[in-house]
Amino acid sequence: MGVPEAAVDEVPMPMDQLVAQGKVQHNIFAFYLSSDGMSGSTLSLGGTDPAFYTGDFTYVPVARGANLPYWLVSASDLKVAGQSTGSCSGWTGCYMVVDTGTSVIAGPPSAVDSLTSEIGTVSQDCSNVDALPTVAITMAGNDFEIGPDFYVIRAADESGEAQCMLGIQVINAGVPIWILGDPFLRKYYTVWDAEQKRVGFALAKSPSTPTLVV
Repeated sequence: MGVPEAAVDEVPMPMDQLVAQGKVQHNIFAFYLSSDGMSGSTLSLGGTDPAFYTGDFTYVPVARGANLPYWLVSASDLKVAGQSTGSCSGWTGCYMVVDTGTSVIAGPPSAVDSLTSEIGTVSQDCSNVDALPTVAITMAGNDFEIGPDFYVIRAADESGEAQCMLGIQVINAGVPIWILGDPFLRKYYTVWDAEQKRVGFALAKSPSTPTLVV
């Protein structure tokens, strides 16, 4: 589902093939990632499904300056509790790969260190999660807020007790890029639009009826 530049030996991408075969009309796909242990994460081909989002989409153009083979957008700022961390360049911003295959939000070491120092320590026993600040990623002039209920990962240990860890981690990708993985995608229903070279985000919601797989 990546951009054509990511294909090995210029193999046609699946969405391009589906459009060429008349299976879908538009080279657009969207993803809903369920939260709170619920089932029903859904990939929609050819467009979006209003059952999974509320409000309007904010569209961010695909960034071309980095010349990287990803669904890449640019954020102008990263904020903690409404205050800028100063992590994004005034010229290029922060390049963000919008990726369903990453279970955390990941970024360059120095920028992540700055961000996490502002967030503070996540208690392993989850006792301070509700007191942690909101993180915001500024794109297309809008602040996409992510609270600790999204950026903190909860899991049960062998005794069934809840354990918590920060879902924001360092990645050494060779270039200063961020990855918007599952913590962001659980909060925001996301659409990848190859026709207009943009990625759109709307506030996700659980569907009112069970998802039917066909």
